[in-house]
Amino acid sequence: MILFAKHVAYTPTPTRRLVAIAGNPNSGKTTLFNRLTGARQKVGNYPGVTVERKTGQLTLPSGNIIDVVDLPGSYSIAARSPEEQISHDVLSGFTEGLRRPDTVVVVLDATNVRRNLYLATQLRDMGVPLVVALNMIDLARERGFHIDCEKLSVAIGCPVVPLVARSGEGVDLLLEKLDNISHAKDKPGQVPRFIDQLPPALEPPVTELADGLVQSKLTDVDHARAEALWLLISTLDGDEAVSITPTKAALTKRVLQKSGLTTQEVRAIETSGRYQYLRDLMTLSAAVEQDLPHRVTQAFDRVLLHRVLGPIVFLSVMAIVFQSIFSWAEPAMGLTESFVGWLSGAIASLIPAGLFRDLVVDGAVAGFGNVIVFLPQILLLFFFIGLLEDSGYMARAAFLMDRIMSKVGLDGRAFVPLLSSFACAIPGIMATRTIASRKDRLVTILVAPLMSCSARLPVYTLIIGTVFAANHRVLGVFSIGGLVLMAMYLLSIFAGISIAALFKKTILKSPPPPLYLELPTYKLPSLRSVVLNLLDRAKLFVVRAGTVIMAATVVLWALMNFQIGAVDTTALDQQRAQIEQNTTLASAARDGELAKLDAQEHAMKIEQSLGGQIGKLIEPVIAPLGFDWRMGVGIIASFAAREVFVSSLAVVHGISYSDDDDSTLRETLQTARNESGAVIYTPLVGLALMVFFVLACQCMSTVAIVRRETNSWSWPAFMVGYMSVLAWLGAWAVYQGGKLIGLT
Repeated sequence: MILFAKHVAYTPTPTRRLVAIAGNPNSGKTTLFNRLTGARQKVGNYPGVTVERKTGQLTLPSGNIIDVVDLPGSYSIAARSPEEQISHDVLSGFTEGLRRPDTVVVVLDATNVRRNLYLATQLRDMGVPLVVALNMIDLARERGFHIDCEKLSVAIGCPVVPLVARSGEGVDLLLEKLDNISHAKDKPGQVPRFIDQLPPALEPPVTELADGLVQSKLTDVDHARAEALWLLISTLDGDEAVSITPTKAALTKRVLQKSGLTTQEVRAIETSGRYQYLRDLMTLSAAVEQDLPHRVTQAFDRVLLHRVLGPIVFLSVMAIVFQSIFSWAEPAMGLTESFVGWLSGAIASLIPAGLFRDLVVDGAVAGFGNVIVFLPQILLLFFFIGLLEDSGYMARAAFLMDRIMSKVGLDGRAFVPLLSSFACAIPGIMATRTIASRKDRLVTILVAPLMSCSARLPVYTLIIGTVFAANHRVLGVFSIGGLVLMAMYLLSIFAGISIAALFKKTILKSPPPPLYLELPTYKLPSLRSVVLNLLDRAKLFVVRAGTVIMAATVVLWALMNFQIGAVDTTALDQQRAQIEQNTTLASAARDGELAKLDAQEHAMKIEQSLGGQIGKLIEPVIAPLGFDWRMGVGIIASFAAREVFVSSLAVVHGISYSDDDDSTLRETLQTARNESGAVIYTPLVGLALMVFFVLACQCMSTVAIVRRETNSWSWPAFMVGYMSVLAWLGAWAVYQGGKLIGLT
C-alpha cells in the first residue's frame, strides 16, 4: 500500500509569511507541527523526490494567517541524503513552489541541547531569522538538565521558548514570538556566528568558494559564505551526490583540490570546530547537564531491555496488538459492510437494469466495498504502532532486534526501514538512505518487501476468517485468528533476516558497522499526533481503494464478463424446470436448489471468460500449491495492489452487495466448491495462500521505488524474481508437507 501522496501543488500567498519547522529526528518537531496546524494540513511530495512534504496554516494571536512547512528531520544540513538536501534547498529558496522562509522554528530536544544546537547554529549561519523551541522541557527538568533560556537567547541572538509540544505547554508563548518577530535578520548574538569565525583551515577555501559563487551570480553576498561551507561539506560524488548545478560542482571541486582537502576532511574540521563553538554557547547559557537517571525509564528498561524478559514482552505486546485487530475491529467492519450494502442498493435503484448497472454495482462498488471493510483493522494497527513509537518503546525494540540482526550481518540501522515496511515497503525503502554502506543499503532494500505491509492485512484477515475458527479462544486470552496473524508477521521477519544473511554472505558480502542508537526517555504518547496520523492514513487508504483498487476491480470485472467460449446451459435449464415443477418441495428447499444451479451457471460463464481462461492458463503452475484458476486470477490482479486479491475473489465468485443478498465474501468462500465437488478453501490451502502472500513481491509501486532508489532495473528484476521463487517454494512446502502428514 502506498503511504505517500502524489505531489500536491502548493504556492504560499506572496503576502503571507512562511515559517519552516526544522529539527533533529525524535525532537518533537512533527508533534509541534501537528499541534500548530491541526487538521489544516496538505500532504504531498517534494518535486522530483519521494520524500513526504507537509504544509499547513496557522492563525497567530493577532489574527494574521501564516503558512507553515514541516522540514524532514535531520541532524545536519550537510547534504548526505535527500532529506538533508531538501532542508537546505527549502531554507535557501531553491525548492519549486516554496520561496525562502521568513522565519525558521528550530525544535531542540531539551534533554540533549548540545547535539541539537549543532543544527540550530548551521541554520543561524544561513541568515534566516530563527526562533528556538526548547521542547520536552519537562523531561529535561526531571533528568537534571537546565539551561537559561534568556541567556541562550542573548548568546545566539534569537528568541528561545521553552515548551512541551505534546501537552501544549509554552505553545502560546511561541505564537506570540512568531507574531512579534520582524522580517529582518536576527540581532547579532553575544557569540558571533560560526560562519563568521571559522577554524583557520576552513577560512581560505570558504572565502575563495564564496567569492566564486558571487562572481558567477550563483548566490548573493549575504548567503555566499554559508552556501560555500554547505557545498564543501556535502557529498558531490557517488550514490548520495547532491543535486546542484554543474558550475557549483566544478567550483567546489576546484577549491577542494587547490586547498588539498577532501570532503571528509572538511567535515571533520567543521564538526570539531562547531562543537568547540557549542561549548562556548553552553557556557554562556549557564547550562547544567547532570543527566540524572529518569526513574520511570530506568525501571521500565530493567525489564524491557532484559535479554530474556525483553523479547518475551515484545512478543506479548505484538500478540495483544494482533488480537485487538480481530476482536476490536469486528463491530466496525460489520457497520462498514452494512453501509456498503446500503450504498450498493441505493445506486442500483437509481440505474436501470443492464450491463452498466452490473458494472457499477458488481464491479466498482463491490470492489471498493470488499476492500474498505478492512479499514478498521488497518487503523487499529497504525494506532498501536503510533502509540509505541511516540512512547519511546520502538527504540527499545530496535535495540532488541539489533542483537539478532548483527548476528546475521545486517546493519543495525536497518531496523527502522524494516519497521517502516510493516506499514508500507515504500517509505521503508526510502528510509534506507540513512545506511552509509551501499551494500548494506541494497540488502535492506531487497528484503524490505518481505515485511508484512498493511496491504497484506486484508488478505490475511479474509483467509483467516474463512478457513479458521478465528474467534476460538486459546488459553482464555488469545484467539486463533490473532495467533495465526502474528505467525504470518513472525514468518515475514524470519524470512527477511534469513534472506539478508544469505545476501550478506554471498552477492553483497560486507562487514556490518556498529549500531549507534539513542534511547529516548519514556513519555506519554501525544494522542493528538496519533489521531492526526490516523486521519492521514485513512484518507490515503480510502483514496487508494477508490482509485487504484476500484480501477483494477472494474477491469477484472470486465475480463470476467467478456465471454470467449460458448457456455451450454441446456442441462441446467432442464434441471431448473424440473425443480420449479416439483410441487412436493418446500419453498425454502426450492429456492436453495435453484440458487445452486445459478451458482453453477455463473461458474461456467466465469470459466469461459477471458479472465477465467487466463487463470486456467497458469493453473498448472500453481496447482502444486493447492491453488485453482480462481486464485490464479486473484494473484495476477493483486500485482497492481495486494488488496485487489480480496475484491478479485469477490468478482470471480460473483459476490456483490445488494438488498436481497447479504451474504459476505467469507461466507461464500467457505462454501465454494470446485468441479469435483470438493471444498476449495481448506485450512491447508488458506495457510499456503497466506505464506505465498508473505513471500511474494506483488506491488508495482514497490518495484518502481526500488528502481528509483537503485537507479537500475536489474535490482528490481532480481527482487521480483527471487521473491516469486521463494513464494512458490514456501507455499509448495506448506501444502505438500501438510498433505504428507494428513492435513486438509
